Amino acid sequence: MRECGAAGLRERLHPHYAGNVMRLTGHNENRSFGDTIYRGELPSLPYPERFDPSEAIEGMHRDGYCIIPGLLSKEEVQHYRTKMETGGGPDEQYEVEGWCFNKQLASDYMHDLDMVRLTDPPEIINVLEGCFGDYFQVIGGSMWITGKGRAMGIHVDSLPFPLPPGAASYPEFTIPIFMATAHYYLDDLTLDLGPTTVIPGSHYAARPPSNETSFNGVGPHAVMVKAGDVCLFRSDLWHAAAMNTSDRRRYMIQVHYAHSTFGKWFPQVEWDHYWSPEVLAALTPRQRKLLGRPRHP
Repeated sequence: MRECGAAGLRERLHPHYAGNVMRLTGHNENRSFGDTIYRGELPSLPYPERFDPSEAIEGMHRDGYCIIPGLLSKEEVQHYRTKMETGGGPDEQYEVEGWCFNKQLASDYMHDLDMVRLTDPPEIINVLEGCFGDYFQVIGGSMWITGKGRAMGIHVDSLPFPLPPGAASYPEFTIPIFMATAHYYLDDLTLDLGPTTVIPGSHYAARPPSNETSFNGVGPHAVMVKAGDVCLFRSDLWHAAAMNTSDRRRYMIQVHYAHSTFGKWFPQVEWDHYWSPEVLAALTPRQRKLLGRPRHP
């Protein structure tokens, strides 16, 4: 990827973007600047009593996120927790000195139907169709276990392009959604377990945070959900992780979606020599669409 033109454009549009060039993985090199650790009290996001697709789509555009309750059963939650515990190497290799236990395993869609099944629940697809239209895909995913001492500063996951300061303040202006991530939570979240935090509406900043822990007077809110729930959020939303002060580990699975103009982080299903025959035989048409060659308008 050529960097000079992109970096120059970003610098001209906003001073925060000097050298802020997209990685081939789709994440920005600089996802925040300075100290963005929030140290105050954490209110909780509203918990939906039921799932309403129209409200969820509106929430993605207005607030930058939506919560989808009860996508996984208790049995499925335990199944995926066991899968995460038994996958990868010995625990010792995931102990990061001076930080925390940090075990993150890439989703192997080519050989693992368990991970494929998490890509296309109807509730998530309904919301994504309302955000992207027909042109979106799965670009990657991971299983992630983190332990005591883990925290993350406020950041964005990806910002395809910046906007000049104030450009998003017009009421008729809607920032398109280019990437979104589904977080499957496999714990009943408590504050001491280090929940995800989001700043509702912060995608309207159209830039990463810089020595900031609030946007337009709104600070972080904790995603206090139950095991089996999903939080779906756009990649330009300012979000973080609160400190895990407990003696427990937090279990979460991510599925990353993007507009079809983005590349994947794994071989598309049409390159079938990378895929196991068992997975290829079991894929539904919708799963083939999500995991296959990007479709362009």
